[in-house]
Amino acid sequence: MDPAIREELSRIVTAPVQWDCPLAGYTSFAIGGPAEALAKVRDRRELAALLAFLGRTRVPWRIIGRGTNLLVRDEGFAGVIILLGNGFRQMEFGRCRAGSCMVALGAGCSLAKTAAVCMDRGLTGLEFAGGIPGTVGGAVIMNAGAWGGDMAAVIRTVTVLGPEGERVLCRDSLDFGYRCWRDFPEFGGRAVVVAVELELKVDDPQEIRRRHAAMQARRRAGQPPGQGNAGSFFKNPADDAAGRLIEAAGLKGTRVGGAMVSERHANFLVNTGGATAADVLTLMRLVQDKVRQDSGIELEPEVHFL
Repeated sequence: MDPAIREELSRIVTAPVQWDCPLAGYTSFAIGGPAEALAKVRDRRELAALLAFLGRTRVPWRIIGRGTNLLVRDEGFAGVIILLGNGFRQMEFGRCRAGSCMVALGAGCSLAKTAAVCMDRGLTGLEFAGGIPGTVGGAVIMNAGAWGGDMAAVIRTVTVLGPEGERVLCRDSLDFGYRCWRDFPEFGGRAVVVAVELELKVDDPQEIRRRHAAMQARRRAGQPPGQGNAGSFFKNPADDAAGRLIEAAGLKGTRVGGAMVSERHANFLVNTGGATAADVLTLMRLVQDKVRQDSGIELEPEVHFL
């Protein structure tokens, strides 16, 4: 990166920029090469200034939340990784009317913490999110979900910030699909999700906690503990489950270098220690090839790649 660009970048953001920053510590996979720069923005004003600068200088950039659904390649990222700071973690509750309540959230809020606070307030609709470790912004872009629930079902508005300023997008104008926001690529590389408004229903807190506890018990029973991973690696095909297909193909425990198909849940590719992104990608292709040969089904990754 040009020294003049480095100098200007350092002036735009309040927090010290981390140069040539290894990204393994910013992902749940604990894998990944360095970013040329990692910058944390304090608030929307700082983010707007940074995006304008990066657009003007044509420096590549990418927002990451908690890196829980992300595999960073071994060569890293030639550009700026942006983290959202405390100014993106606000949580505000509106008045409950006609059995519903509006919840305004910053994109940097923890999804799991948001779900817990809402459940304590007797608001239902986010029980599925109680064990999902990412941020609200990432959950919106990926339409995070589990156990039959997803973000699309509770979103009312999404606020994006880009070079032209802020835009508030109503749910009816957004096209969500299975584990994706289909029309988000229109904003990709230009705009960032900075806030979301959810509409949740009022319910008995004890009943909400009961449903949540049942979901969490199922999650703990099926997920591999203590090994780096990015959650469910492949999307479930229609009317089937990726884990079942991978297990039926005899792939549980299959290894490539330090990467392994989990012996507990076949739809988890795990870092057994020292795995590289190349290991994971090779294992991914091996799984896809074997499942295709075995069942004729093409597995599509749910994990995002950087």
